[in-house]
Amino acid sequence: MEDSTPSSGKVSGSGSSKSLDPGRKYGKQDPTNRNNFFCNFCGVRTTGGVFRLKQHLVGGHRNTLACQKVPEHVRKEIQDYMDIKKASKEAYDMSKRLPQSYFDEEEDDDECVEMPKAGKFSGGGSKGSSSLPQKKQKTKGPLDMFFTPNPADVVKARKEGRDQGRQKTLNEMCRKDLRNKVCRDIARFFYDGGIPFHLLTLDSFHVMCESIGQFGPGLKPPSMYEARVPLLKKEVEDTEKAMVEHKEEWALKGCSILSDGWRDSTVQKDIVNFLVNSPKGSVFIRSMDVSDVVKDANLLFKILDDLVEEVGEENVVQVVTDNASNYVKAGKK
Repeated sequence: MEDSTPSSGKVSGSGSSKSLDPGRKYGKQDPTNRNNFFCNFCGVRTTGGVFRLKQHLVGGHRNTLACQKVPEHVRKEIQDYMDIKKASKEAYDMSKRLPQSYFDEEEDDDECVEMPKAGKFSGGGSKGSSSLPQKKQKTKGPLDMFFTPNPADVVKARKEGRDQGRQKTLNEMCRKDLRNKVCRDIARFFYDGGIPFHLLTLDSFHVMCESIGQFGPGLKPPSMYEARVPLLKKEVEDTEKAMVEHKEEWALKGCSILSDGWRDSTVQKDIVNFLVNSPKGSVFIRSMDVSDVVKDANLLFKILDDLVEEVGEENVVQVVTDNASNYVKAGKK
């Protein structure tokens, strides 16, 4: 018998609903019995509806013999579709076991998550029909701030191998092909934007992915305005707060000023990055174009002296530069 669950049930609605199932493209329905299909590739007759035909095309099911002539891309297409339907059914069954208060009552099209539409369905011999309910976003409350794991801590634990015993989520229990689809979407974003691949190794990227996973389906990404204005201002505020702690460390234990000079061959400019190092760590102060002053020891001295005054002369233990002659003369001053 064909699976009669709401997510993969026997379709009895319009032709457009039936066309959503890729299995119907690769089989011909028996005009004498709508539950029987003939495989387009090997001609085998299957009973039990389109669901049994898909099992025949994919193979590996004891209910029917596997098709020996189906192309590999067709087999993969059907398998991916069946995996998605299975995950949808599990999510639907889980939603029925949860109290109504678990779901948000707001009817916001941008925030709610719709269950995959399967058109009209019938089950248990009833001729009545109904449509799938919409699964709405889970309500987030103050307690979530305490019981939801910190994404940064999750990424750190994963790196250290301390997350092996934790309970797996529904997404992690899905087949590997579902993860591959997500990874392809992420990779395509890098390709479209021409983003360097080494950014995938940053902890902040992994924390971002973990935060998205904890939010769940229906996340509305930040707009360009949000990223350029309010979110950037918030990041600057956090950085300034962190700088306060570093400055307290400089006053307590002293610090070193580091100048890292390099030449940009593309625009033919000499650039110097200035950093301050202390037992708490190194922080970036500024980057300067010194193309017009790199050969003048007096001007180099003026730049370094102003930086010492900014950090606090009583806090600076040493100034570290490269060994170019002009930097050496500036150091002697």
